[in-house]
Amino acid sequence: MSGRQEQTGPRPADPADHPRAVGACPDVPRKDEAAAPGPVASFIRYVVCGGGVTLLSSWALMLLDASMSLVVANALVTVLGTLLVNELHGRVSFKSERRGWRMHGESALTALGAYLVTTGAMLVLHHFSAHPTAVLEQGVYLAASGVAGTCRFLVLRLVVFGRRPRRGGRNTVVLAA
Repeated sequence: MSGRQEQTGPRPADPADHPRAVGACPDVPRKDEAAAPGPVASFIRYVVCGGGVTLLSSWALMLLDASMSLVVANALVTVLGTLLVNELHGRVSFKSERRGWRMHGESALTALGAYLVTTGAMLVLHHFSAHPTAVLEQGVYLAASGVAGTCRFLVLRLVVFGRRPRRGGRNTVVLAA
């Protein structure tokens, strides 16, 4: 017989396969995963990222308006600004590892929802008041933007960038003899 012993019976369980091992279960975060920021920190980052991209977009729109039609410039700035802010929200606001076109599509749908809310609010205002004052228009628009932005934040945080179990990951139990 050689110096090696042959194993009989089941192979001993690898410690990394144990359900209590760090990162073994999809529900248990690994040490190298950054914890998602809390709701207040996420909201502050959301406002700063969104506001920053809005200011950048308005500056870009003024520059592009000089060289192309306003409709084309606005469409270009809107698309690029939405892609940029979606990436920022994913990486900075929510510290998500989610990437790709599906994430951008879902995020863009929330932006479309916010657009529909603000547009609807303005249409309702003009339905009930043929000539509203500028202050009333701004008040209605800002209130609708605040409601829509808060709803968008909640959908992004809970649905689009919320923690999801890894594909194929299952909670398993290792029985050791």
